[in-house]
Amino acid sequence: MRTSLIIPSLNAVTLPATLTAVSKQSHPPDEIIVIGRDETNALAAFPEARFIDTQVPVCAAKARNLGMQAASGDLFLLLDADCLPRADWLATHLQKQTLGEMIVGGSVGLHGSNYWAQSDNVSMFHDFVPQHPPGYRFLLPTLNLSVRRTVFEQVGGMDESFPGAAAEDADWTIRMRMAGFKLFFEPRATIQHAPARTTWADVVRHWRKLGHNAVRVRLRYATEFGTPRLASNAYWWRWLSPLIAARITVGIFAKPIFWRCLANLPVVYATKVIYCLGAADSVASGFAFR
Repeated sequence: MRTSLIIPSLNAVTLPATLTAVSKQSHPPDEIIVIGRDETNALAAFPEARFIDTQVPVCAAKARNLGMQAASGDLFLLLDADCLPRADWLATHLQKQTLGEMIVGGSVGLHGSNYWAQSDNVSMFHDFVPQHPPGYRFLLPTLNLSVRRTVFEQVGGMDESFPGAAAEDADWTIRMRMAGFKLFFEPRATIQHAPARTTWADVVRHWRKLGHNAVRVRLRYATEFGTPRLASNAYWWRWLSPLIAARITVGIFAKPIFWRCLANLPVVYATKVIYCLGAADSVASGFAFR
């Protein structure tokens, strides 16, 4: 099975570390495609990578779609430019695909590059840590995902109307599941996520944007998510944000595997409040209903 590794990057300072980790794979990809902008010429040190220059910044969904359209492989491996895959990462994905899975999501190690990045990881990827058992899931994140070409051809690409890099992966993998495909979570396919978030302001921007985009997915697939009707009201999100945030945060830290991350709890709670406020803004502006 020919493999194509697809990495979106907008001048990501973390890209060299990601490509270095890729070069150490026990089973290397047949081709590497990086899509976006490389104004610092970081790719000069990695001649094995094919670069698609978008000339202008594009959203992650469009970059990934361009990569999949250009890829020659039977299997697409999606990896973000701030992710460090374990040496057996690709081999593990390939093993599960060879056994019959069509869509496989891997796990995200919680250790971040700093306190803010780690707090962000706990809040964002608590359902996809290596300690969780393998099995089928409701949705999967695209920072660590393998998808057969035939799935892409049948379901189509990612929704490019999502700005930035937030929630388009949930929309895409839910569409896959609704088309009859199963989403398998394989915790042994591990990456370390090291986003370039070094301040509280970075975290706030990320979660405000995530809430703004993700509520659109929750309203679009209201039946699948069990989204309350009141979620289409901006005031509902604003008034109940402390309670929603508390409920989710308690659910995360009630699991023993997260007790070692208790120092991150205040930030995790705050991100959930910020998410709700971003959702409220999205509903109030009408974006959530597009």
